[in-house]
Amino acid sequence: MFKSMKTALFLTYSSIILIVFATFVLFFYSWSTKQLRGQATSTLESFGVSIQDQLVQQIEQLNRVSLNVMYSNLVKERFASYMSDYNVPEESSPPTGESAGENGALPLGGREGDDQDEASQQRIRQNNDAKVLTDALTAIIGPSRLAEQIYLYSFNGRYYGTGFDNRERDYEPREKPFIEQLLQERPGKLVSDPNLDLQLSKYYSSDVGKYSISLYRLLYDEYNSPIGAIEVKQYAHRIFASAADFEDSNPYNGNIYVLNRDGRIIYPFEHDSERNEMFRSLVAPIDKSEDYSGSFPFTDPVTNEKQLLSLHYSSATGWHTVLTTSESDLFRPLKKFTFQLFGTAFVLLALGIGLSFYAANKITFPIYRIRRAVRNFSFEHIGSHIIAQQKMKSGFIELDELHDAFQSMSERLKQSLDNLLLAEAQSLQAQLNALQSQMNPHFLYNTLANLQEMAEQQMNGPLIETIEHMSDFLRYMTSKERQVPLRDELTHTINYLEINKIRFGERLTYRVDVPEELLEQTVPKLVVQPLVENSLKFGTSEAPPWRIDVIGAMTDNCWQIEVRDYGGGFAPDKLTRLLDRLASLEKESSLPALELNGMGLLNIYLRLNLIYGEHKIFEIRNLPEGGASVRIGGRLHKE
Repeated sequence: MFKSMKTALFLTYSSIILIVFATFVLFFYSWSTKQLRGQATSTLESFGVSIQDQLVQQIEQLNRVSLNVMYSNLVKERFASYMSDYNVPEESSPPTGESAGENGALPLGGREGDDQDEASQQRIRQNNDAKVLTDALTAIIGPSRLAEQIYLYSFNGRYYGTGFDNRERDYEPREKPFIEQLLQERPGKLVSDPNLDLQLSKYYSSDVGKYSISLYRLLYDEYNSPIGAIEVKQYAHRIFASAADFEDSNPYNGNIYVLNRDGRIIYPFEHDSERNEMFRSLVAPIDKSEDYSGSFPFTDPVTNEKQLLSLHYSSATGWHTVLTTSESDLFRPLKKFTFQLFGTAFVLLALGIGLSFYAANKITFPIYRIRRAVRNFSFEHIGSHIIAQQKMKSGFIELDELHDAFQSMSERLKQSLDNLLLAEAQSLQAQLNALQSQMNPHFLYNTLANLQEMAEQQMNGPLIETIEHMSDFLRYMTSKERQVPLRDELTHTINYLEINKIRFGERLTYRVDVPEELLEQTVPKLVVQPLVENSLKFGTSEAPPWRIDVIGAMTDNCWQIEVRDYGGGFAPDKLTRLLDRLASLEKESSLPALELNGMGLLNIYLRLNLIYGEHKIFEIRNLPEGGASVRIGGRLHKE
């Protein structure tokens, strides 16, 4: 993949640095994100619980004020007395009929004077009751102003106020639905949503005082019968002061919403109405009979922004507190830190890559020197000590040992060349042995006797043919080629068979069947004819007729030639010894001396092994129908 080791090492080291760095950054970013999210979740939950507790405390303060009013006997007595006086007509009708004296005159000290005294006493009682009520309610409100306003409602359509609004007035019961709700359900107390309060806002200078929150209770007499209703008011911005503080100073630039029991937003007072439906569906599954607290990821449907939401519910107030913060704001400190981290890491990464380049160069420079020495190496240096005098101190033990190994390579090459020359000598010896084998007196005598007999009988045609075969046979035997086309090897084999056929006549038959495309394949010289000679030698030991087949074939990427005879075959003990000898030759690393009779089977095996190695083909076996078969071959030579 890489053209040079230096580039490969440099890219490998750089990749390792990048992978380690990326893994560390991703792990750190993931860990930091998780920690920051957990910290933000914990912080939001703490804020939510704290705000919810403070809201409960604010409502509880109003509740204590209402309880103080409800349990104050003085308030109940004076309020009952005060409101009962409004049931007596302010002016009595003039007397008529029998009640009047003669001429319509009232008796001395009569009714008209009494009515005036009663009206005067009623006004005195009312003023006294009003003063006592005002003092009692003012004392309940106290200097800390736990409530800004208290109203006492009677069921006769009048109410009395203490606080900023100190007066009594008529009211329409239909305009006060909380009275009917208190009478019907008697829930103990009712807490209203923030309402636009024009009456109370007149006494506050800023816009934040426009809204107020009321807590309602029934007022009972000493017989535990309702005689009216209590309304305790407080400015809404004071109730939600903790929520406002969170909006102004929270560390995550978060938002806060307070929802009523039905999921409608009651804080902020001015808000986006599109979120009402969203929050209503969010809080609908919550059990309203017990408190709830939870945090989870959330997507704002208005802005489509991913947020972290913390939800809390208080059964004491019936309000839900929702705190949200966007993930972009949440992770802004992490992004800033990550940017700084990447800046620092980039410098370290550049330094690491520089070091990797230095390391790659330090490792590959000695290798380059070795490569240059190998490239400039020549055979004139083999066996000399010129290279051995060059030393290297690279600082790496392995590279120094590699250089030392190269320094001793010339000696090993010399030994290898000696072995190669020995192999060449063995091949030349095999060729000489083959020539000597074919020129044995028995073969020459038989051939010359046949020639003499044909000359005496004036068999000029067979005589000429035999001489031509003999001439070609001897010329091929004495040629210097080591490898020849298979066509030439087969021609030499056929010449040998023809010479023997003239000798044996019709008792000897042969068949040569080799594919045409195989005839140009280069094969070692004298590998087929010696097999035929061997077959003829042992095949003629049986009674004639004698038959020899030479069959060629191509399989996969190999050529093969099989020579068959149909005589007695190999004796079992000789075949076993021959196979054992072949197995031992397979394991030997050097060539043995060829102390064989002629071009024997072992000689052919050794030459095939020298040329083709593990790709050689050499098989010896006896045929089931009688006779022997020897199959040889090797890898095809491709142009």
